[in-house]
Amino acid sequence: MLLRVIIFCVIQVYLLLIFTYVSAQDSLTTVYSGHIPAEDIFKLVYVPFTVPEGISEIRVKEVYSDQGKNVLNLGIYGPEGYELGNSAGFRGWSGGAKTEFFLNAAEASTGYIPGKIKPGTWNTIIYPSTIIPEGIDWQLEVTLITGTDKTPFKITPAVEVVNRQPGWYRGDLHMHTYHSDGKRTQQDLLDEATANGLDFVVSTEHNTNSANLSWGHYKTDKLLVLNGEEVTTTAFGHWNAIGLDAETLIEWRYSPSDNVINTYLKQVHIDNGLAIINHPFYNVERTNSFGFDVDLFDGIEVWNGKWDELDNMAVQWWDSLLRQGKAKIAIAASDSHTPVSLENALGIPQTVINSRALARQEIMAGLRAGKAYLAYNKELTISLTAKSGSSSAGIGDTLATSQGEKVQVRLSIKGAPDAVVTLIGDKGALTTEKVKGNKTELSWQVDSKSTKFLRVEIRTSKGDMVALTNPIWLS
Repeated sequence: MLLRVIIFCVIQVYLLLIFTYVSAQDSLTTVYSGHIPAEDIFKLVYVPFTVPEGISEIRVKEVYSDQGKNVLNLGIYGPEGYELGNSAGFRGWSGGAKTEFFLNAAEASTGYIPGKIKPGTWNTIIYPSTIIPEGIDWQLEVTLITGTDKTPFKITPAVEVVNRQPGWYRGDLHMHTYHSDGKRTQQDLLDEATANGLDFVVSTEHNTNSANLSWGHYKTDKLLVLNGEEVTTTAFGHWNAIGLDAETLIEWRYSPSDNVINTYLKQVHIDNGLAIINHPFYNVERTNSFGFDVDLFDGIEVWNGKWDELDNMAVQWWDSLLRQGKAKIAIAASDSHTPVSLENALGIPQTVINSRALARQEIMAGLRAGKAYLAYNKELTISLTAKSGSSSAGIGDTLATSQGEKVQVRLSIKGAPDAVVTLIGDKGALTTEKVKGNKTELSWQVDSKSTKFLRVEIRTSKGDMVALTNPIWLS
């Protein structure tokens, strides 16, 4: 049987139907198996099965060889099809986080979409992202259960407006729950975000929108939840689609050479969302692992979790793009997977956005304009302004300057004692100062001809980042 693959090429996988048995009067289990050789890493395999009339639930269990080293990701598409971009057929994805799941009209395993089980040809998708030299022997048990449908699942998205007050709002733009590879419930995440002083969070599960369909069921305590998705290609890097409509699903099953990325970036922008490159240097080689064209994306996650050298490399890459005149937004996020984690605690680091309201569209507008700074925690606040003649500008703004005019730069810092502050332009550091005390006011005078932008980095004496601003641009 020829099975279609989408990332690299079409491969043949022969499925052996081992046996079918009736485990009870109301269920039927069919077992499929096969082998994936090591050279077929990152190639998609679709395992079709037929669902007759009268089925109320599907259960799938995956078993594969040497699970400690092999990773075989898991998902499913309904009878509407699994063609590239066919979100109507998508019924869930758990990647390597689960080896079994269920679906029915009322509920589903986290990562999967509840809904009526329609008759027709369904396809389980398995995707090897790590393979030992011997390859992967795999087996799927597909159980079809008859019965009466339960009360259908109702989509209940998060509210889009918490308040209409302008201000600087603190958020975490990258995190996970049980809906992908996280180890917390949605309510646990919301409680933790509130306890850590966040104003908003962005839901970013790997390759699924399942969590976005139910945030409205949970108590948020004045916390804004924005919908997103971590588009996880594995072979070509990860990126976050943030600010999406709850039902939007962004496709991930393609390579740079397929030349289809613009289709899905356009889908993000139709929702007034942003496409942010995630942790670009997070691989064992410590090289930039992002395979798509950076020019097509809105921003870069330059600070992921606890500060380390990989973040430093990301900041340097972002800075090099700024010097080329490419105004990419810098963000910071925890990429938190587990509650109360020292490595990736929720809200450490965080992105602080100047917004006209604590509401989806206004938060996204502030971030889109680059009106944001990155901070280690909720205790740290900064203000950066520039003035030239009668014109003034803040973070993300463009300051109009006249030939030869001096720019007055002011920086206020609270919550960063004993830090090292560097004012940076398009040719590098303009000035560096050590500061003492918990609250500091600094000012500088800069020749308007000397740089095309101004931004600030605040670090510890050891060089770890404490805060970072997006640029003020000089016209």
